[in-house]
Amino acid sequence: MPAVGRYVKMNARPGQGEALAGLMQRVADGLRSKAGCELYVINRAPGEPDIVWVTEIWSSQDAADASLKKLDSEEGEARLADVMALLASPPERIDLQPLGGVGFLAGGSGSTHTNLAVVEDLAPRFGYGNVLEARFATGALDASQTGVSYQRLRPGMRQAFGHHHRSAEEVYVVLAGDGRVKIDDEIRDVRALDAVRVAPESGRAFEAGPDGLDLLVFGPRRPGDAVMDPDFWPS
Repeated sequence: MPAVGRYVKMNARPGQGEALAGLMQRVADGLRSKAGCELYVINRAPGEPDIVWVTEIWSSQDAADASLKKLDSEEGEARLADVMALLASPPERIDLQPLGGVGFLAGGSGSTHTNLAVVEDLAPRFGYGNVLEARFATGALDASQTGVSYQRLRPGMRQAFGHHHRSAEEVYVVLAGDGRVKIDDEIRDVRALDAVRVAPESGRAFEAGPDGLDLLVFGPRRPGDAVMDPDFWPS
């Protein structure tokens, strides 16, 4: 079934735009794990504080319809009543058929397969071959939405710089070895099979113990999203 999209315009009572936007953001938070919800973004136009726009993409019409069934619950009815109390007029909805673009994964079938050991090690190209191996497999896998890399810090070495992201959350999995990770101002020990999630704006960098540190790194593909910090480690 094709994906479906919607623009919903909500006109708040005078002076209630902030309250409506906050309430709709809580609605959006409740949809983070909802099956079929691909996008649910709350927007406001500059200069129109009492108008709230909702941008939605659902994987199918069935998924969109299923989201409305939650309103049949006692909690859903209470949330709907709260929203309606803030509105000056009924919401205006425009139904759309998403076609493609950045941030929209249209589905499909197929697969790609590679071995991380044969993906090019980029560390020597940038002068860090004595510190680590860095094999970024996104291109080799022809992945459009997911970034994945294999990083192997040599014994006793630390990443030369920290970094954070503007919007991408990352998960680091320790495959072998041990060491430390610095996240913002906190330094903690890590060992094999530890998994560390780092929120976008938190700085992070790893340091290997005497046996080295092997990492598998996953996150959404966001070209240009990383911000480097060469002074991240304390001197």
